[in-house]
Amino acid sequence: MDEAYRNKWLILAAVSLALFMGTVDGTIVNVALPTMVADFNTNFPTIQWVVLAFLLGLSVLMLSVGRLADMLGKKRIFMIGLVIFTIGSALCGLSPTVYVLIGARLIQSIGAAMLLALGVAIVTETWPSEERGKALGFSAGVISLGIVVGPTAGGLIIAALSWHWIFFVNVPLGVLALLAVWRYVPPLRPKSTEERFDFLGAAVFGIGLLALLLGLTVGQTTGFTKPGILALFAGAAIALVGFVLIERRVRYPMVDLNLFRNLQFSLNLTTGALTF
Repeated sequence: MDEAYRNKWLILAAVSLALFMGTVDGTIVNVALPTMVADFNTNFPTIQWVVLAFLLGLSVLMLSVGRLADMLGKKRIFMIGLVIFTIGSALCGLSPTVYVLIGARLIQSIGAAMLLALGVAIVTETWPSEERGKALGFSAGVISLGIVVGPTAGGLIIAALSWHWIFFVNVPLGVLALLAVWRYVPPLRPKSTEERFDFLGAAVFGIGLLALLLGLTVGQTTGFTKPGILALFAGAAIALVGFVLIERRVRYPMVDLNLFRNLQFSLNLTTGALTF
């Protein structure tokens, strides 16, 4: 770990670049939607899934990715995430139809989930405790910057080139970040190689969260009292209650529910959720 401390700024730069790409792609597409509607000869309800597919995939996968990294190693999963995100970005830029683009955005969201779930954790492990707050503050600033800069960057790129390049620009940046992480981030040992992944818990949680997000998203257009939307909310409630019951019983849970007994942890989590 001494080597990691010596390379701490290079590690922070590499991880921050990955975090910036993962967050900026959540908002950079928004300004391109009218252009995409014209290029693909489609309508706005269809094209909005270019944004929603990314956000849904990101939200559903982050918890599972974090748990997987605890078992297999953060650096390994982070690098896999960079590869998937970079390939997904290239596929987005090359998409010949809106439906291919939506599928490519789902692929991109898998990589983004790996980056956003693990970036801060890698910084935490590779910086000395007395300087960790500074590094985490910088990482948080990069994430916020990515969210804010996205629409402006997207508008400039579209004006100068085309909407395809809001995705293509990630390819060289992704390769650069991948090489930097490979070179400077030390092998971070998994917490345990004996634990098993809670596939049932991950599936039930994913289904519940997906149903909830779909209900909230589609309900804005169709109305929240439609039978289909109410069914999604009911399914989400059942799945999330089932997830809690599963986590109480399995030997290696996705989430240690005892953490929620800590009032400070619960308040911080609630504040973070309200922020987003």
